[in-house]
Amino acid sequence: MRKYLLLLIFVFAGRLTFAQELKARVTVNTTRVGSNVNKSVFQTLQTSLNNFLNNKKWTADNFQQNEKIECNFILSVEATDEANVYGAQLTIQAARPIFNSSYNSPLINFQDENIKFKYLEFQIMEFNENRISGSDALVSNLTATFAYYAYMILGFDYDSYSTRGGDLYFQKHKI
Repeated sequence: MRKYLLLLIFVFAGRLTFAQELKARVTVNTTRVGSNVNKSVFQTLQTSLNNFLNNKKWTADNFQQNEKIECNFILSVEATDEANVYGAQLTIQAARPIFNSSYNSPLINFQDENIKFKYLEFQIMEFNENRISGSDALVSNLTATFAYYAYMILGFDYDSYSTRGGDLYFQKHKI
């Protein structure tokens, strides 16, 4: 029994020494929302999206802290006529560390002009790559969009190390 307990401790300790793949920073910009919307909702959204991207295990590989892919997501939100439904622009920037240096190499710099999603404060950020969760596609659209770009970033990162190295992640993003 003691031997199994030690084995479990080593397995969990080994998993804790490796970080997730992304070092993401999400910023939610609310300057275009208007005064009739409670803007504190978007602080919660920003925290939830940061947790979603940084705490999800996107690959089967283990990344050291210094190997994480630095990425920025800027979600510029605007209100719509529908309750809790928003339009947005999403700017995505990512860079990967250059081996044996303190520099980063850019991977992607892109702006998605037309995003529409539904968000209720404190809703759980769920993502299932095999299907949209729940009965309302607009609720799942936000996490599906962020997952799409996370896989694109991973694809570009793996491609930067080997020819067609990112194919698995480019195929996954076809959600």
